[in-house]
Amino acid sequence: MRALAPAIDGVLDRDGFGVGYAVYGDGPVTVCLVMPDTIVHARAWKAQVPFLARHFRVVTVDPRGNGRSDRPTSPEQFALAELEADAWGVLDHIGAATVVLVGLCSGAGLATIMAAERPERALGVVAINPGLFLAPVLPSRLLHDFDAELATTDGWAKRNRHYWLRDWPGFAEFFFGEMFPEPHSTRQLEDTVAWATETTPEVMLMHVDCASDQRQVEGAEETCRRVRCPVLVLSGSLDNCQSPDRGRRLAELTGGDLVLLEGSGHLPNARDPVKINLLLRDFVRLVSGEIA
Repeated sequence: MRALAPAIDGVLDRDGFGVGYAVYGDGPVTVCLVMPDTIVHARAWKAQVPFLARHFRVVTVDPRGNGRSDRPTSPEQFALAELEADAWGVLDHIGAATVVLVGLCSGAGLATIMAAERPERALGVVAINPGLFLAPVLPSRLLHDFDAELATTDGWAKRNRHYWLRDWPGFAEFFFGEMFPEPHSTRQLEDTVAWATETTPEVMLMHVDCASDQRQVEGAEETCRRVRCPVLVLSGSLDNCQSPDRGRRLAELTGGDLVLLEGSGHLPNARDPVKINLLLRDFVRLVSGEIA
């Protein structure tokens, strides 16, 4: 059961590929909540939607490969251009000329790129634990070869192509256990593991095998410098997925504000929704000129 039913709930046909989306509320400002990637779908924003929809029109989009969006059949269908086009396609479909983009992890990277490329449409960007390659990968993520057959399945060795194919639920349980270092996160862990198992390791591997767009790697800094709208970066001090240094650098490059969330992990939207919701509400009001 949802705390708030969507005003519009559908699947957009984008050149034969179905993109699941939902619209909540009818406020004068549109807020688009951008998913991290295929490992979870738009229900991951369930703690934000009811609150934000009291004030704004809120749009969620299921990522390719999960939720109600179609499952890609080749790595090329995960190209960054396709992910951007999915989000803009939904926003065009509902008539949103301008938007505040809110993203988490790689979704924060996608939101930043969208703002850089369509400055006339982006009112602002909120980047939560951004995944743009603006600082080195956390050392724990580099301990094991993703493609090799490993002799161990301990810890981050589970982030491995062969292990995913053998035990995708096992990886999901380990991964989200790392994403929630905060105590008393049982319900959040149960939710995220359930959403992760709505996709398959084969689909996830297609996402991994898609050639990385250079704007996410070598051109990431240049992309950030082209962002013209206000930016708010939220970084968890205990994030085990993305280095807080990436958030700091994103704020520097865009002239944005940085809020360090002490004691928070990778998914503060799920673990500390009151704080995140108030930060989001106040930022949207600020950049859109809405009166509190």
